[in-house]
Amino acid sequence: MIESALYIVPTPIGNLSDITFRAVEVLKAATLIAAEDTRHSRILLDKLGIGSVKMISCNDHNEAERTEIIAKETESGGIVALISDAGTPMISDPGYKLVSSLVERGVKVFPLPGPCAAITALCASAMPTDRFFFSGFLPVKDKELTDKLESIRTAPYPVVFYESPRRIINTLNKIALMDADRKVALCREMTKTFETIYRMKVSDLIEPFKAHEDEIRGEFVLIVGPYEAKDNSDEISAKAKAALEKMISSLKVKEACQIVSDLTGESKNRLYDYALTLKDRS
Repeated sequence: MIESALYIVPTPIGNLSDITFRAVEVLKAATLIAAEDTRHSRILLDKLGIGSVKMISCNDHNEAERTEIIAKETESGGIVALISDAGTPMISDPGYKLVSSLVERGVKVFPLPGPCAAITALCASAMPTDRFFFSGFLPVKDKELTDKLESIRTAPYPVVFYESPRRIINTLNKIALMDADRKVALCREMTKTFETIYRMKVSDLIEPFKAHEDEIRGEFVLIVGPYEAKDNSDEISAKAKAALEKMISSLKVKEACQIVSDLTGESKNRLYDYALTLKDRS
């Protein structure tokens, strides 16, 4: 017996067979389905053999007004299913405001487990999975993108992003400038016919992608591997080391490295790695 409530229902990210028995059961029992895009979701429902059911759109622009409709549906004994175009609702998709408002009103909310591109890609990345950070879609604007990537430069765990095919080469270039040896996993079209997973240093991944830039298609999950400290002290001049050691006590690491790099011509990345070893010793 499925009780009256809001059900958060994950849907396949590519392979229709990945939908769970419970998800189908809830969708068939639903008196109302709130979908990110009703036309897109209607295709899925037809394939599952789910016929006439009332549907409403629920997206970033109308979550507030949909709250009232869904609350009334559950209060009258209805069963509401929240679905996104693909994957688990609210994971870089609409739904947070809706669920938050409904919980405040005392509406029961039941989450179902199921497909999620970020988790699926992470499991196939060959990177540590005991802890990780999910950061959703990367910023579109260049400076914001640079700042975001700089913020994870020394992250000791994998960081998971979503990225579009139009911007993926630019993003890989920026990561390579920050740390050419950084390990990444780039997962394309997860669970679909042309699923592809690349696992290598970011600098080794750029050229193959550039060679086929016009053919890049599909959605990407980009996983940036944990930071690995490097001892580049042998490659840095004694003059640069001394300057950095002096400046680091009074300036931020990034600022000190930039100044020393400008003065000596040393690589900013090498100086940054050396600065981190100094911090570890202190």
